Amino acid sequence: MRMKALGVALMVAFAAFTTFYWITDAPRRGVFETQTADEQLEFGRLVFLFDDTYTITVKVTDTGFEQTAVTLFVNTSINISNETGGELTVTGTGARPFEVTVEDKGSAPVKFDAEGETTVTASGIGTPMVVTAQAPHLVPYGAGCARCHGVEGTGGVIPGDPDGTQAPNLHSLALANKWLATGGAQGTNNYVNWVIQLGGIVRSGNPASKMPAWGQAFGGSLTRQQIEALTTMIGTWAQETLDNPPPEDVPNTVEAGAQVYVDAGCSGCHGANLEGGIGPNLQTIGTSLVATADLPAPPSGLAQMQQDYDTDPRMFLEKWIRDSAGNYNGGNSTGMPPHPVDALSDSRLQALITFLLSHE
Repeated sequence: MRMKALGVALMVAFAAFTTFYWITDAPRRGVFETQTADEQLEFGRLVFLFDDTYTITVKVTDTGFEQTAVTLFVNTSINISNETGGELTVTGTGARPFEVTVEDKGSAPVKFDAEGETTVTASGIGTPMVVTAQAPHLVPYGAGCARCHGVEGTGGVIPGDPDGTQAPNLHSLALANKWLATGGAQGTNNYVNWVIQLGGIVRSGNPASKMPAWGQAFGGSLTRQQIEALTTMIGTWAQETLDNPPPEDVPNTVEAGAQVYVDAGCSGCHGANLEGGIGPNLQTIGTSLVATADLPAPPSGLAQMQQDYDTDPRMFLEKWIRDSAGNYNGGNSTGMPPHPVDALSDSRLQALITFLLSHE
């Protein structure tokens, strides 16, 4: 009888546990998925940034250092902020010797560029701060995408590039639309992933692209996990852009067009000041068609291009920007990607053209 009662009790307990587990399964999975996504985004940011990006601010008051023990990556900087009410002399001994003078309410950065332990003292402060610098943040190293694309991915001039080529804005609507059209957040096998793995020359169709292939299978240094983390992080930017796209209707002014030039990523090929790079120099597009020698490959319809430009420069630019391949090269790529209405509204296109034609 006792065994029967015990069996019933065990069955009831098991049923209760199963019910509880089933009821709480979705919330638990939600927490796990959120935690995993957050970790993936943070890993992506580590891969994206270079070590010099990291800066930690430590305040010093008349009672001492805000933190007495700090662990960081090699090449991280500590920005020492003086709130003592007087001038402060800060000294480091050990792995990173230094001495800096910090004015009251001022600050001074110190880069910890050597592994090991550094004892940091400040005049008039009794307790020191111990800084431990560890190996660089990723081994194998990250891509350091911020070097070209900027810390926030908004683009910039590629350091040391003789042509002054601009790395594109990774928050652009054009990139977001390509990301969405190839699967978006449904997985990591999308346009962003392809470009990271294979490089710009393969996916953009631009033989002069400065974007290298980062996938290890294609001669790069990034692992699959690193590439997937980068893809996820840049995908969040793409989704943010799609959720808050640039306004479709803008005034037809030079100022509005200049912003469209930035938002559409034009500077990535034509330079921040229209000076050219991968794409031709556009600094005189308001008075003359670009020089044939500046084109990656002269289109088959070059004579028609010149005729259309001479007849109506605005009409020519509309046709060229919308679909240069279809309008002037028999459907073959010209190196200039198409910009359909869903990527560049009519009013934004007109403002962009007004901006371009203002350059004489």
